[in-house]
Amino acid sequence: MSRAAQLPNETLHAIFENLSPGSLAAVVRASHRFHLVAERILYTSITIVESLPHRAPTPIRTATCAHTILARPHLAEVVRRLFVRWQTDTGPRDPYVAAAGPVLDLLHRALQTLVNIEQLDLALGLAGGTLDARAVLAGCTFPALRVFALSGVGRGSLSPKLYIPPPSLDGDDDEALGAPVAQFLTATPSIEQLRLLDCYEPLTLPPGALPHLTAFRGSAIAAASVLPGRPVQLLGLVGHEFITERDLQRIAQTSAPIRFLDLSMMSVTPILLRDISRHLGAVVEVLKVKLALRHTLHFALSGISLLAGLSPVLGAFPALRQLDLSPTSVDGIARGNALEESALCTTWARACPALRAVVFPSRTEWRRDGAADIWVADAASATVWTRY
Repeated sequence: MSRAAQLPNETLHAIFENLSPGSLAAVVRASHRFHLVAERILYTSITIVESLPHRAPTPIRTATCAHTILARPHLAEVVRRLFVRWQTDTGPRDPYVAAAGPVLDLLHRALQTLVNIEQLDLALGLAGGTLDARAVLAGCTFPALRVFALSGVGRGSLSPKLYIPPPSLDGDDDEALGAPVAQFLTATPSIEQLRLLDCYEPLTLPPGALPHLTAFRGSAIAAASVLPGRPVQLLGLVGHEFITERDLQRIAQTSAPIRFLDLSMMSVTPILLRDISRHLGAVVEVLKVKLALRHTLHFALSGISLLAGLSPVLGAFPALRQLDLSPTSVDGIARGNALEESALCTTWARACPALRAVVFPSRTEWRRDGAADIWVADAASATVWTRY
C-alpha cells in the first residue's frame, strides 16, 4: 500500500485544495479515492467562459456542467462559486435565444439545486433578446448568497423603443421589465455585493430588502432605486455621460456614507464630476474615474496639461484620500513626465488637503510622504492601482 493511500481524507483534502484546477482534473483521474476527494474541491468553484460565434451559438460547456450537477446531486451541495460568461457576436439575438434556450433551462434546473452557493456571476451575452432574468432565476433560493452579478438578459442598453419584451411580462414599462430581477433580490436578503451592469430599469424593492448590501455596480437608474436606505459604501456606475439630478439625490440617500466611488466604466466629464460632488463629495475617500476631458477643457491644451483643470472639481471632495485616473485616456501622454505629475499632485493637494495617493493615466502611482510633505513616485508599481 502506498503512503498516499494511507493518508486520511482530511489530509488529502488539505493537500488537494492548494492545487490548480488543471492539476485537480489530473488528480481526479488518478484513482477512485483521489477522485472522490478531489472532485468535491474541483466543483467548489466553477468558471465557464465560452466564445459563441454565430456559426456555433450553443454553449456546450455550460450544458455539460449543468448535466453533471443534475446527474450527481452530491456535487450540488459543494458548489460555492459559479461564474458563467458567454461571449457572443453582435447582431440579431434570435439565433442565440433559440440555441441557448434549452441550455438555459438546464442551467436553471441546476441552479435550483445549489443551496450552498455564495457567489453567482452570470454574464450571458443575450441582452436585447426575448429572455429575461426569470429564464435562470425563477424559483431559485440561495440562502447563503453574498455576491451576485447578472448581465446579458433582458433589454440591456437597447433603446426601449426598439426592444420587444417577452410576451409573458405583464406590461412593457420600465418597472415591469425590472420586476424579475427585483423579485429575486427581494427573496435573497443575504446579498452583500450586487453587480447589474446592463440593467437600465428602476428596481422596485420593499424597504427591508437587501439589508446587508455594501457594494453596488450598475447604471445610475438602477442605483437610484436600490441604494436609498441601504448601507452601500462602494458604488460603481456604468453607462452614459449624463445622470439626472433626481437620480443623484436618491443615490446619496444611503444609510452609510459612500466612501469608494468607481467611475471607470463610464466617460465622466468634469461637469458631471462636479454634479456628483454636490451629492457625494463630502464623504468619498477613494475615487477611480475615466475622464472625458475632450468635451469640456480648452482645445489648445494637450497631454497631461489637460488634467490641470481638475483642481476646482477635486476641491469639492474634501475627504478624498486616493485618486485613480488610470482609466483616463489623454492624447499625447507618454509613460509619465515626473515633473508635470509631481506638480499636479502638489496643486491638487492644495485644493484637497486629505489627498495622499494619485495614479495618473500613465499608471504611475504617486504617494504623499507625510513627514516631508512631498510626493514620491512608486517606480516599482507594475500594475494599475486598485485598492478596493
